[in-house]
Amino acid sequence: MLLGIALGDACGASFENLSFQDATKKLEAEGIIPGRYTDDTQQALAIAEIMAFGDEITPFNLAKSFLTAYVRDPRQGYSRQTLRMLLSPDPQSFLKSISDHERSERKTDGAAMRAPPLGFFPDRKTVIKSAVLSASITHGHPDAIAATVAIALFAHERIYHETLFSELWAVIREEVREMSPDIIFWCDRCSGLVIPDREILLGEYAPYGVPYTESRIFLGVVIFLLAKYGNDPCRLLKEAIQLGGDTDTVAAVVLGIALVRGGEDSRIWDLVEGIEDGPYGREYVISIGNGLSDRFYPPIINDQNNVLSG
Repeated sequence: MLLGIALGDACGASFENLSFQDATKKLEAEGIIPGRYTDDTQQALAIAEIMAFGDEITPFNLAKSFLTAYVRDPRQGYSRQTLRMLLSPDPQSFLKSISDHERSERKTDGAAMRAPPLGFFPDRKTVIKSAVLSASITHGHPDAIAATVAIALFAHERIYHETLFSELWAVIREEVREMSPDIIFWCDRCSGLVIPDREILLGEYAPYGVPYTESRIFLGVVIFLLAKYGNDPCRLLKEAIQLGGDTDTVAAVVLGIALVRGGEDSRIWDLVEGIEDGPYGREYVISIGNGLSDRFYPPIINDQNNVLSG
């Protein structure tokens, strides 16, 4: 999973914030060239480290891990508000650095992007509880919490039940409804698409791409992409990029979920060597992914030569 997240992130990063027209032109002219991963992978990695090391998901541990990951290896991609939080001197200061009002209004996709590793918890209730907690320390809007729960449950379904991509949304729909009833109609429309209808997927953002500011839109896009292209990782990555906007976050999440089970024979793995490999680069991501897999679900193949979950 973590390597899939890092791969999607590193491949999508150079297209981030481009309109879909510009992203498509750049893709056609330059192709896909992975490089450095960004905040998306770093935050997912921070959660995975807590879990792989056997620690509990608590506000303090989350804050500590987010700070540790950023201080040791600053990455690009963070919003101004998140960067302000990451400059906190300690975990308690991090947790207090955003007001209750700011948190309650925050509905960006920043909490959902880090949620896939939470799907490794074997107990479904623990997955949901941990996803809500992880989101709530930075993103309190119901849409952000619902999207975080959904992403964690998508991963859980693939890890433990190998649920078909086309059925993922139907399986978790009612649990998401409990978090944000208002999000259901939007996601239902996206799940029913057979082609990437930008007006339905993106609404007012159709001329641009996926906005990082709207978890609702982000979740609908993830639902559609996985249902339509989840079995074809190369096509999945390409379609995620061609939507434009927050390309690295979308690509990171969908590839992370798609590659946790399946994709063994995909040419997507040819891109892995292009991921930068500094102190916390490719090999470190693989090592934490392996630790996560070994602790929670050893039968998942977990080294780089058969690197499905790590």
